[in-house]
Amino acid sequence: MKSIPCPWFSLRHTLESGQFFRWRRLGEGYEVIRRDRVFRVRQEGDRLRFEGADADFIRHFFALDHDLPAIHAALEGDPVLRDPLERYRGLRILRQDPWECVAAFLTSMASNIPRITRNVEDMAAAFGTPPAFPRPEQMGTETQLRALRLGFRARYLAAAAGLARDGRLDRLAGRPHEEVRAELMEIPGIAEKVADCVALFACGRLESFPVDTWVRKTMRRLYFRNRRATDLRIREFARRRFGPYAGYAQQVLFIAAREAGVRGSRPAARPA
Repeated sequence: MKSIPCPWFSLRHTLESGQFFRWRRLGEGYEVIRRDRVFRVRQEGDRLRFEGADADFIRHFFALDHDLPAIHAALEGDPVLRDPLERYRGLRILRQDPWECVAAFLTSMASNIPRITRNVEDMAAAFGTPPAFPRPEQMGTETQLRALRLGFRARYLAAAAGLARDGRLDRLAGRPHEEVRAELMEIPGIAEKVADCVALFACGRLESFPVDTWVRKTMRRLYFRNRRATDLRIREFARRRFGPYAGYAQQVLFIAAREAGVRGSRPAARPA
């Protein structure tokens, strides 16, 4: 196995934070599939060992070039974020393939992480060249997608694949956040949450702040004194409060809320 240094990085927190679905535990590490690349990776302290990919790909995919100490310094002034930032220290925002990210988060509507993972794996097995995720031109028809128990999402996935065949998703990188959101929301089925997820996880817009059920409840409780606040108000508040790293704030709040919800309790002040 090759290895590279990975200071300020947690492979577990990054992969298991709900931003990406094509991984599985394998011994002391993970097997990961991104687009048509299958690789194995494990962390040993401040070094990342891997095979099946080159070092430049690993650094890029895991965003090892993000200045995480500076990001934490910018966010730790918020007393609410201080503990989750420390608890999930080393979590990084991955750089995903735009089409795979769109398809995965289209399946996320009215769903949960185990089901999303199963849906993504089913599509990879049914179309294209497994285990690679099918490219837009390889995706099945709405009828074929419904046969995979994707329900109403099948229509949106088929339509999104049709629109993505001209490479429009690959041209979103580097564009301003609002332009990225607007372009994504022209795709049937993509509303604010999915657009913000894709902007954050595949287009490098770290100021993006997706609002799902977990984040909505957490933001209302921690910042709005349990008062009702619309998703728009939450997003605007987050952009003002967290600035260019709102996406990192969102991710640690999301994983803290989700883990507390699974345990049936409120987020702990410190890790157990």
